[in-house]
Amino acid sequence: MPEQVDVQLGKASYSARLKEVLELDGSPVAVAIMPEPVRDLKKWRHKATLCIMVQSARMGAVFCCSGADVICGGGEHLGIGRSQGKNIEDSLVEVEKLVASQDAACRRLAQVKRVAPDQGGYIAFAPLERASFRPQVVIFVGTPFQISRILHLDAFETGEMDAVHGEPLCSGVIAAPITTGKIGISLLDMTCRAFGRYRAEEMAVGVPYSRLIRVVNSIELSSSGSARPDSLLRLLARIPASDKG
Repeated sequence: MPEQVDVQLGKASYSARLKEVLELDGSPVAVAIMPEPVRDLKKWRHKATLCIMVQSARMGAVFCCSGADVICGGGEHLGIGRSQGKNIEDSLVEVEKLVASQDAACRRLAQVKRVAPDQGGYIAFAPLERASFRPQVVIFVGTPFQISRILHLDAFETGEMDAVHGEPLCSGVIAAPITTGKIGISLLDMTCRAFGRYRAEEMAVGVPYSRLIRVVNSIELSSSGSARPDSLLRLLARIPASDKG
Protein backbone atom coordinates (compact mmCIF):
# COMPACT_ATOMS: atom_id res chain seq x y z
CA MET A 1 0.00 0.00 0.00
CA PRO A 2 2.74 2.61 0.82
CA GLU A 3 4.36 1.84 -2.54
CA GLN A 4 1.04 2.39 -4.31
CA VAL A 5 0.59 5.71 -2.49
CA ASP A 6 4.10 6.80 -3.54
CA VAL A 7 3.31 5.96 -7.17
CA GLN A 8 0.05 7.90 -6.93
CA LEU A 9 1.86 10.91 -5.49
CA GLY A 10 4.37 10.70 -8.32
CA LYS A 11 1.60 10.88 -10.92
CA ALA A 12 0.00 13.79 -9.11
CA SER A 13 3.35 15.59 -8.98
CA TYR A 14 3.97 15.00 -12.70
CA SER A 15 0.49 16.21 -13.58
CA ALA A 16 0.68 19.34 -11.43
CA ARG A 17 4.09 20.31 -12.83
CA LEU A 18 3.07 19.75 -16.45
CA LYS A 19 -0.21 21.65 -16.03
CA GLU A 20 1.62 24.56 -14.44
CA VAL A 21 4.50 24.82 -16.90
CA LEU A 22 2.50 24.17 -20.07
CA GLU A 23 -0.56 26.11 -18.86
CA LEU A 24 -2.85 23.26 -19.89
CA ASP A 25 -6.62 23.57 -20.03
CA GLY A 26 -7.61 20.43 -18.12
CA SER A 27 -5.44 17.51 -17.08
CA PRO A 28 -3.16 15.12 -18.95
CA VAL A 29 -5.22 11.94 -19.45
CA ALA A 30 -3.90 8.56 -18.27
CA VAL A 31 -5.03 5.62 -20.45
CA ALA A 32 -4.54 1.86 -20.25
CA ILE A 33 -5.97 -1.10 -22.17
CA MET A 34 -6.50 -4.26 -20.12
CA PRO A 35 -8.13 -7.71 -20.20
CA GLU A 36 -10.33 -7.06 -17.14
CA PRO A 37 -11.97 -3.91 -15.75
CA VAL A 38 -10.17 -2.14 -12.91
CA ARG A 39 -11.98 -3.12 -9.72
CA ASP A 40 -12.14 0.30 -8.08
CA LEU A 41 -13.04 2.30 -11.21
CA LYS A 42 -16.54 3.47 -11.99
CA LYS A 43 -18.01 1.91 -15.13
CA TRP A 44 -18.78 4.19 -18.05
CA ARG A 45 -22.59 4.14 -18.12
CA HIS A 46 -23.58 4.93 -21.71
CA LYS A 47 -22.37 4.34 -25.23
CA ALA A 48 -20.07 7.01 -26.63
CA THR A 49 -17.04 7.63 -28.80
CA LEU A 50 -13.50 7.48 -27.44
CA CYS A 51 -12.90 11.14 -28.31
CA ILE A 52 -15.78 12.02 -25.95
CA MET A 53 -14.25 9.84 -23.23
CA VAL A 54 -10.86 11.54 -23.56
CA GLN A 55 -12.54 14.92 -23.06
CA SER A 56 -14.46 13.63 -20.03
CA ALA A 57 -11.28 12.37 -18.35
CA ARG A 58 -9.45 15.56 -19.27
CA MET A 59 -12.02 17.48 -17.26
CA GLY A 60 -11.84 15.19 -14.22
CA ALA A 61 -13.76 11.92 -14.74
CA VAL A 62 -12.25 8.55 -13.75
CA PHE A 63 -13.77 5.43 -15.32
CA CYS A 64 -13.34 2.12 -17.15
CA CYS A 65 -15.11 1.22 -20.37
CA SER A 66 -15.67 -2.02 -22.27
CA GLY A 67 -15.29 -2.24 -26.02
CA ALA A 68 -19.03 -2.88 -26.25
CA ASP A 69 -19.72 0.68 -25.04
CA VAL A 70 -17.74 2.28 -27.87
CA ILE A 71 -20.14 3.26 -30.65
CA CYS A 72 -17.56 4.33 -33.24
CA GLY A 73 -14.80 2.38 -34.97
CA GLY A 74 -12.46 3.24 -32.11
CA GLY A 75 -13.02 -0.10 -30.43
CA GLU A 76 -11.61 -1.88 -33.46
CA HIS A 77 -8.83 0.68 -33.84
CA LEU A 78 -7.68 -0.17 -30.29
CA GLY A 79 -8.39 -3.89 -30.45
CA ILE A 80 -10.96 -3.78 -27.63
CA GLY A 81 -14.08 -4.74 -29.62
CA ARG A 82 -15.95 -4.46 -32.89
CA SER A 83 -18.26 -1.56 -33.66
CA GLN A 84 -21.93 -2.25 -32.92
CA GLY A 85 -23.11 0.31 -35.44
CA LYS A 86 -22.82 0.91 -39.17
CA ASN A 87 -20.09 -0.69 -41.24
CA ILE A 88 -16.97 1.41 -40.68
CA GLU A 89 -16.12 1.69 -44.38
CA ASP A 90 -19.64 2.90 -45.20
CA SER A 91 -19.51 5.35 -42.29
CA LEU A 92 -16.22 6.89 -43.44
CA VAL A 93 -17.62 7.44 -46.94
CA GLU A 94 -21.33 8.16 -46.48
CA VAL A 95 -21.72 9.54 -42.95
CA GLU A 96 -18.42 11.13 -41.91
CA LYS A 97 -17.40 11.97 -45.50
CA LEU A 98 -13.73 11.66 -44.56
CA VAL A 99 -12.76 9.65 -47.66
CA ALA A 100 -14.03 9.48 -51.24
CA SER A 101 -14.67 5.76 -51.76
CA GLN A 102 -14.76 2.27 -50.30
CA ASP A 103 -11.23 1.67 -51.63
CA ALA A 104 -9.97 4.80 -49.88
CA ALA A 105 -11.74 3.71 -46.67
CA CYS A 106 -10.12 0.27 -46.82
CA ARG A 107 -6.67 1.79 -47.25
CA ARG A 108 -7.27 4.17 -44.33
CA LEU A 109 -8.43 1.33 -42.07
CA ALA A 110 -5.51 -0.89 -43.10
CA GLN A 111 -3.14 1.81 -41.82
CA VAL A 112 -5.04 2.02 -38.55
CA LYS A 113 -5.15 -1.76 -38.10
CA ARG A 114 -1.37 -2.05 -38.32
CA VAL A 115 -0.96 -0.23 -35.00
CA ALA A 116 -3.98 -1.64 -33.15
CA PRO A 117 -2.90 -3.28 -29.87
CA ASP A 118 -4.48 -6.59 -28.82
CA GLN A 119 -4.33 -6.43 -25.04
CA GLY A 120 -7.90 -6.88 -23.83
CA GLY A 121 -11.46 -5.66 -24.08
CA TYR A 122 -11.42 -2.79 -21.57
CA ILE A 123 -9.93 0.68 -21.48
CA ALA A 124 -9.41 2.89 -18.42
CA PHE A 125 -9.28 6.70 -18.38
CA ALA A 126 -8.40 9.16 -15.63
CA PRO A 127 -6.80 12.55 -15.13
CA LEU A 128 -3.14 11.66 -14.58
CA GLU A 129 -3.18 12.95 -11.00
CA ARG A 130 -6.08 10.62 -10.12
CA ALA A 131 -5.06 7.43 -11.95
CA SER A 132 -5.09 4.40 -9.63
CA PHE A 133 -3.87 2.19 -12.48
CA ARG A 134 -0.54 2.24 -14.30
CA PRO A 135 -1.05 4.17 -17.55
CA GLN A 136 0.29 2.92 -20.84
CA VAL A 137 -0.01 6.32 -22.45
CA VAL A 138 -0.71 9.88 -21.30
CA ILE A 139 -2.70 12.11 -23.64
CA PHE A 140 -2.26 15.88 -23.78
CA VAL A 141 -4.76 18.10 -25.58
CA GLY A 142 -3.49 21.58 -26.32
CA THR A 143 -2.43 24.19 -28.82
CA PRO A 144 0.36 23.55 -31.34
CA PHE A 145 2.65 25.63 -29.10
CA GLN A 146 1.93 23.44 -26.06
CA ILE A 147 2.28 20.21 -28.04
CA SER A 148 5.55 21.43 -29.58
CA ARG A 149 6.94 22.04 -26.09
CA ILE A 150 6.10 18.46 -25.06
CA LEU A 151 7.86 17.07 -28.13
CA HIS A 152 10.96 19.16 -27.45
CA LEU A 153 10.98 18.25 -23.75
CA ASP A 154 10.91 14.57 -24.73
CA ALA A 155 13.74 15.10 -27.22
CA PHE A 156 15.86 17.32 -24.94
CA GLU A 157 18.07 14.50 -23.62
CA THR A 158 18.50 12.49 -26.83
CA GLY A 159 18.12 15.14 -29.54
CA GLU A 160 15.80 12.77 -31.40
CA MET A 161 12.26 13.72 -32.43
CA ASP A 162 10.82 10.22 -32.10
CA ALA A 163 7.15 10.71 -32.98
CA VAL A 164 4.54 9.36 -35.39
CA HIS A 165 1.44 11.02 -36.81
CA GLY A 166 -1.80 9.07 -36.99
CA GLU A 167 -5.53 9.60 -37.39
CA PRO A 168 -8.08 9.25 -35.93
CA LEU A 169 -7.34 10.38 -32.36
CA CYS A 170 -7.76 6.91 -30.83
CA SER A 171 -5.30 5.37 -33.25
CA GLY A 172 -2.89 8.29 -33.31
CA VAL A 173 -2.49 9.02 -29.60
CA ILE A 174 -3.47 5.72 -27.92
CA ALA A 175 -2.82 2.76 -30.26
CA ALA A 176 0.37 4.04 -31.91
CA PRO A 177 2.20 4.98 -28.69
CA ILE A 178 1.31 1.61 -27.13
CA THR A 179 2.41 -0.50 -30.08
CA THR A 180 5.42 1.54 -31.27
CA GLY A 181 6.69 3.06 -28.02
CA LYS A 182 6.83 6.42 -29.81
CA ILE A 183 4.96 9.64 -29.15
CA GLY A 184 1.81 9.82 -31.27
CA ILE A 185 0.36 13.02 -32.72
CA SER A 186 -3.20 13.62 -33.91
CA LEU A 187 -4.57 16.71 -35.63
CA LEU A 188 -8.11 15.63 -34.62
CA ASP A 189 -10.18 14.90 -37.71
CA MET A 190 -13.54 16.60 -38.36
CA THR A 191 -15.63 13.77 -36.88
CA CYS A 192 -13.51 13.65 -33.73
CA ARG A 193 -13.81 17.42 -33.31
CA ALA A 194 -17.57 17.30 -33.73
CA PHE A 195 -18.18 14.47 -31.23
CA GLY A 196 -15.58 15.57 -28.69
CA ARG A 197 -16.22 19.30 -29.08
CA TYR A 198 -12.53 20.10 -29.40
CA ARG A 199 -11.64 23.69 -30.14
CA ALA A 200 -10.30 24.66 -33.56
CA GLU A 201 -6.89 25.55 -32.12
CA GLU A 202 -6.44 22.21 -30.32
CA MET A 203 -4.57 19.06 -31.28
CA ALA A 204 -3.43 16.05 -29.25
CA VAL A 205 -0.33 14.06 -28.41
CA GLY A 206 0.03 10.69 -26.70
CA VAL A 207 3.21 10.11 -24.67
CA PRO A 208 4.11 6.54 -23.65
CA TYR A 209 4.05 6.55 -19.85
CA SER A 210 7.58 5.14 -19.73
CA ARG A 211 8.81 8.32 -21.45
CA LEU A 212 6.90 10.79 -19.30
CA ILE A 213 9.65 10.92 -16.67
CA ARG A 214 12.16 12.32 -19.16
CA VAL A 215 9.63 14.95 -20.24
CA VAL A 216 9.22 16.02 -16.61
CA ASN A 217 12.97 15.84 -15.87
CA SER A 218 13.71 18.14 -18.82
CA ILE A 219 11.45 20.95 -17.62
CA GLU A 220 14.06 22.70 -15.46
CA LEU A 221 16.81 22.32 -18.07
CA SER A 222 15.09 23.04 -21.38
CA SER A 223 13.85 26.33 -22.85
CA SER A 224 10.77 24.34 -23.85
CA GLY A 225 10.16 24.01 -20.11
CA SER A 226 11.09 26.66 -17.56
CA ALA A 227 14.78 27.24 -18.37
CA ARG A 228 15.60 30.75 -19.53
CA PRO A 229 17.22 30.78 -23.00
CA ASP A 230 19.73 33.49 -22.05
CA SER A 231 21.95 33.22 -25.11
CA LEU A 232 18.96 33.53 -27.45
CA LEU A 233 17.68 36.57 -25.58
CA ARG A 234 21.11 38.20 -25.76
CA LEU A 235 21.22 37.52 -29.51
CA LEU A 236 17.79 39.05 -30.02
CA ALA A 237 18.79 42.08 -27.99
CA ARG A 238 21.59 42.82 -30.49
CA ILE A 239 19.25 42.72 -33.51
CA PRO A 240 17.91 46.15 -34.53
CA ALA A 241 14.15 46.51 -33.94
CA SER A 242 13.55 47.05 -37.67
CA ASP A 243 15.03 43.59 -38.41
CA LYS A 244 12.78 41.74 -35.97
CA GLY A 245 9.68 42.17 -38.10
